[in-house]
Amino acid sequence: MAILNAEKRNESLKGKQLRKQGFIPAVIYGKDLEESLMIQFPQNEIKRFLKTNTTGSKVELDLGDKKYKTLLKDITYVPVVNEPEHLSFQTLISGEKITSTAQIILINKEKIADTILQSVHELSYRAFPADLFDKIEIDMEGKETGDILRVSDLEVAQNEAIEIKTSPDSIVFSIVTRSKASDDDQGKGEEEIEAPVNEAE
Repeated sequence: MAILNAEKRNESLKGKQLRKQGFIPAVIYGKDLEESLMIQFPQNEIKRFLKTNTTGSKVELDLGDKKYKTLLKDITYVPVVNEPEHLSFQTLISGEKITSTAQIILINKEKIADTILQSVHELSYRAFPADLFDKIEIDMEGKETGDILRVSDLEVAQNEAIEIKTSPDSIVFSIVTRSKASDDDQGKGEEEIEAPVNEAE
C-alpha cells in the first residue's frame, strides 16, 4: 500500500490558486467520516506518486496524527497540459465491499507479429479491502493469431471473492492478421460515411 503525507487544505484558496502555489487539491470521503476532508499535496509528490499508482490503488493517507486507509477513486487532469488537477480518495472499511477498477495491461506485445486489438482496458469489480488490486498484467508471449481472451477467461473472474461488474462476454483482446485489421478499419470508415447524422432530430 502506498503512503502519502497529506496536509489540511487552505480552503480560502480556489483549486487554480493552489496549483499556482505548487499544491494539488484532494478530498477524502466515506460513510465512516462525519464529513469529507479537504486536503492538499505538494505537486511534485503527486507526480511521483502517479508514476506507479492510478485509480484503484490502495493508499494510506497520513494527515497530522491520523491515518486513513483509502482507495484512490478518481483523478482529474487539466485539459491540454494533462497535469493532475484533483484527486478523490474513498475510505476503506474492513469487512465491507467496495467498487473499484483495475487497469488491464498487455506485456510483451512486441513479440506478436500480427495486430493486437485490445477492447477492454479497465475492469470494474467489487471486493473487500483485502482483495483489492489496481492492475492485471497479461503476458502476450506465446499468443497466436486468432487467439481471443474474454473477461470470463481472466484468472480474477474465477475468484469467488471478486465480483466482476464488467460484462463477462466482453473481449479483452483478439489477435488478427495485419491485413484483417486494415480491412476492419476501412470498413468502419465506410460505415461512418454511409450513416450521416440527421441534424433535424
